[in-house]
Amino acid sequence: MKKVLFIVALLVSTASLSMAQGGGQGGGRPMGTPEERAKMTIDGQRLTSLALTDDQKAKLLPLLVKANKSIDSLRATAPQGDRDAMMALMPKMTAFTAPAETALISWLTPEQKKAYDAALAAAKERNPNATGILGGGFGGRGGQGGGQGGQRPANN
Repeated sequence: MKKVLFIVALLVSTASLSMAQGGGQGGGRPMGTPEERAKMTIDGQRLTSLALTDDQKAKLLPLLVKANKSIDSLRATAPQGDRDAMMALMPKMTAFTAPAETALISWLTPEQKKAYDAALAAAKERNPNATGILGGGFGGRGGQGGGQGGQRPANN
C-alpha cells in the first residue's frame, strides 16, 4: 500500500513539475494556436471598447489567424531566447497585422471609429512607435500588448 501511495505521489509531483515548465514559447508561457490567439485578440481589452458586432468579429478572425501564422513562421527563424533577434523582426511582424488593421478600420461605424481613435492614441502614449491597436508598432518593452508596450526606461 505504501508503494502505491508513493508511486501516485511521485506521478502527481512529476506532472505538476512538467506543467510548471511551460510550453517553451513566449518566455516559458504557452502562446496558444494562431486561432486561439486571434480569438483572444478579438475578445481582449484592446478591442472591447470598439464594441465589434458578431459580423465584424467573424470577418476579422481569419485575417488575424493568417497574420498569426505568418508571425509564427517568422518567430521560428529567430534563435530561442534571443531578444535582439526578436526585436529586429518586430517591423516585419507589424507588417503582417497591417492588412487586418486596415480592414478593421474600414468596417467601423462612426461611433466605433471614435473609440478606435481613442484606443490608438492610448497605444501611442504607451509606445510612440505604435501604428495600430492590433499589435502595430515596435521598439517598446515586451510582455504587454503582443510585444508592444511603453518605452524602455534608461539604465543609469
